[in-house]
Amino acid sequence: MKTGFNKEPWKALLPETYDWAAKVKLDMVSAIVAGATHVVALAEAKEGDDSVNLNAPELAADVQKKITEAVAAAGWKGSGSFVAIVDGNPYVLVSPTKVKTSKPQKSRALGLDAASVLKNLKSSRVVLCKAEGLCTKSVFDGVAQGFYAQGSFKGKKKDPSKNPLPGHFSFFGGKIDGDDEKHLRSMIRATALTRFMQDAPANWFDPLRFAEIAEDVCKENGIKVTIHDKASLQTLGMGSFLSVNAGSANEARMIVMEIDGQDNSKSVALIGKGLTFDAGGVSLKPGLGMEEMKYDMSGGAAVLGSAFYFSQVKPPVKTICIIGATENLINSHATKPGDVVVAMNGKTIEIQNTDAEGRLVLADLVHYANVTFKPEMMIDVATLTGAVLIALGTVGAGLMSNDDATAEHILKASKEIGEPFWQLPLWPELEQETKGTTADLNNIAKSSVKAGTIMGAMFIKEFVGNAKWAHLDIAGTGWNCKAVGFPGSGGCAYGLRTMVESVKRFGK
Repeated sequence: MKTGFNKEPWKALLPETYDWAAKVKLDMVSAIVAGATHVVALAEAKEGDDSVNLNAPELAADVQKKITEAVAAAGWKGSGSFVAIVDGNPYVLVSPTKVKTSKPQKSRALGLDAASVLKNLKSSRVVLCKAEGLCTKSVFDGVAQGFYAQGSFKGKKKDPSKNPLPGHFSFFGGKIDGDDEKHLRSMIRATALTRFMQDAPANWFDPLRFAEIAEDVCKENGIKVTIHDKASLQTLGMGSFLSVNAGSANEARMIVMEIDGQDNSKSVALIGKGLTFDAGGVSLKPGLGMEEMKYDMSGGAAVLGSAFYFSQVKPPVKTICIIGATENLINSHATKPGDVVVAMNGKTIEIQNTDAEGRLVLADLVHYANVTFKPEMMIDVATLTGAVLIALGTVGAGLMSNDDATAEHILKASKEIGEPFWQLPLWPELEQETKGTTADLNNIAKSSVKAGTIMGAMFIKEFVGNAKWAHLDIAGTGWNCKAVGFPGSGGCAYGLRTMVESVKRFGK
């Protein structure tokens, strides 16, 4: 659809942090930097103790004393954040989260809180002071996430020159080498790209735009990309995927990106659901909150973010990133409940609910990935089921797998980078609940089965073949996430870090 934003190239709409992360100067210092803003964490307060104590072992004792004296004079009790001026230098004091969670999450949370203060201080240089129990690099990551702004689609855009982001960050007591720096810059840019796509309105970010952005990113960064249009999907026999697209005026696209690794004899496939808008089809969703269903492409966005990251940081093995982009809408051609379609692997599916559409897209994609590339590990990621919110809420996502070693590998990766996942079982007794009477399979189980999240994965499992596979259901965390260390509104790129870390650890 043509909108006023079609006059601008999509790159002109990207958040400022995308380019900023590539340019900001990063270094280490061993002393206070005159004129710079210093970010200092507070020590966790003991129960019943309302004194303010700093968690900054590298700061000189006399500087710490002056800061605590300034705090006492102001009467601040250590809740939230506070700016103390000592010897002409601003010190942003930030209290850590009290939630007992992982080190990376605590660190990013502190960075997010610091960013809300730094945005108003107009500092050109910021020094992040090392804190015990926190990771300075993760604090910087959190600051970058806090700098992200959703201003791209406003009529009057922010002028970055009037309040520029700090151009120089220093790590006081922390360490950063060339690999760390490359990782940080690449992850922040990948996250900004992913969140931008999540936040974009669906009348602009449709399946064709998804393919355009993916193609531009790939060509700019040396990634082999193949865009399959409707005719190509028909030739491949992807009747399951195409059934979701039947009610939309915008054609579906399958985006296939191939990134060379250090060892191309092995491969990993990352597969994302890319529903740029999901109205539910004929099984129409309730109107309340439907505007948020633009985020139903969060899995696909995380996969494209992963592809961008690995274009900057070479993966250990060949990495294939596949996205199924479509809309799920209603017109006279839309798929109806009771229709039977044929998937790429030849299995027939009775579509009993058109709002259980993500699994129909992924069914063809995982089969395609397996037979085309024969990967040693396959991960799909999707905002698949509302049931996962009932099971796990909005602070962690669901993981299901047909291989315990693969599940454990991904869970270790997610724990390492602070992106919570919880494994749900694929009970063998439930496999029969996917079987159909009119067709080989039904796309949903009977209402009496209840286990909605597990049954979504159980359906996809029918198309995995012999591949070692895991399914990540991020429906509760992809949007308005409430996990510690993640922005609390809009898209947050959930799943991106876990997929990247899982690939980086593959074979180790």
